Amino acid sequence: MGHIPGSSIGFNQLLYIGLVILMGTIGGKLARKIHVPQVTGYLLMGLVIGPSGLNILTRDGLAGVRLVNDIALGLILFAIGGVVHLSKFRLIGRKLLFLTLAESAGAFLLVSIATLILGGSLPLAILLGVIAVATAPAATLLVIREYNSRGPVTDYLLAIVALNNLICIILFSLAFAGVHISQGMPLLPALLNPVKEIVGAVVIGGLVGAGLSYWENHIDDLPEMLMAIIGGVLVSTGAAITIGISPLLPAMIAGAVTANFSQMHRLVYIELRQAEQPFYIAFFVLSGAALHIEYLPQLGLLGVAYLIFRVVGKYLGIYLAAKPLGAPQQVRSCVGLALVPQAGVAIGLARATVQAYPEFGMVVQQIILATVIIYESIGPLMTRWAIFHAGEVQKEVKS
Repeated sequence: MGHIPGSSIGFNQLLYIGLVILMGTIGGKLARKIHVPQVTGYLLMGLVIGPSGLNILTRDGLAGVRLVNDIALGLILFAIGGVVHLSKFRLIGRKLLFLTLAESAGAFLLVSIATLILGGSLPLAILLGVIAVATAPAATLLVIREYNSRGPVTDYLLAIVALNNLICIILFSLAFAGVHISQGMPLLPALLNPVKEIVGAVVIGGLVGAGLSYWENHIDDLPEMLMAIIGGVLVSTGAAITIGISPLLPAMIAGAVTANFSQMHRLVYIELRQAEQPFYIAFFVLSGAALHIEYLPQLGLLGVAYLIFRVVGKYLGIYLAAKPLGAPQQVRSCVGLALVPQAGVAIGLARATVQAYPEFGMVVQQIILATVIIYESIGPLMTRWAIFHAGEVQKEVKS
């Protein structure tokens, strides 16, 4: 009764996926009518039908459709990696790198110092500071696509988000190694973990990206290349999980390699957008459904400090570094506030902390799960404000 004949996919899973896409589409339509990003509509619809709302999507149901979530995140990260093009980096690469380091340092330092002042331990302060660096690439990318935004703020923002997540994951691996050593782990095993994370991501992402670029010379049409990209993203994600590293970096690196060595990458990415849309809708509805609204009342003073100082650190980092670096004025005033969204990467790092060190990991997870609700609610609106304020929106989406 619970399965379609000849299929290993449970009927409830198919029902959940269909419901998620349909309800997400409705949420996006309602969001357009009130002139807010569709991403916000998807997230809020997920919150309404999820465990914190009507519980139509249960926790067990969410776990059953996780594959859809993983595919969507892989495609998003592949697309984010695709903006890291060497031709752009030759022009603004130094500015991009230093702006990314500045906003990352701002968030890390302010959150870490605030945690110590409020009585948190040094390992807790370091790990919260590192997680504060992460910016959700998915919400940023979809808001920019929705409004067809083009210009310096858009270029800097997408590239900073890509570099930002790269820096965050590397920093977390190094910080985790430091915590391991402080908790008594031998030096060599502790240091091997970040090496495995970085080298594994480069090898997997590089091989998949190189393979896709080579495949381009032997394809008949764009749809075939599109299928190859989706397959490549799944391979990179699956390979990363198999060897025990984060699946985020390999997909991003594969996107960057493909963008730089494929002759028709622009056409491929345009074609890819059409196929990605159902996955993106499902991703954000599922993300909204997975939000833990019950953690909000438990936020506490430390959580409020994290919520505020992360945003202040990112904004000040960009604002103070942009002028000496010669970045455009719009970048100085707008990009920092567009870096508010935070979700999947931060949640994943928080869960890794809980698994390794439950004694302070639970504090990290509680803060992240609570603040993500707020960041994902206001983040897309802040990104929308930034691109509108910069005058880079090419067309307003019709309601």
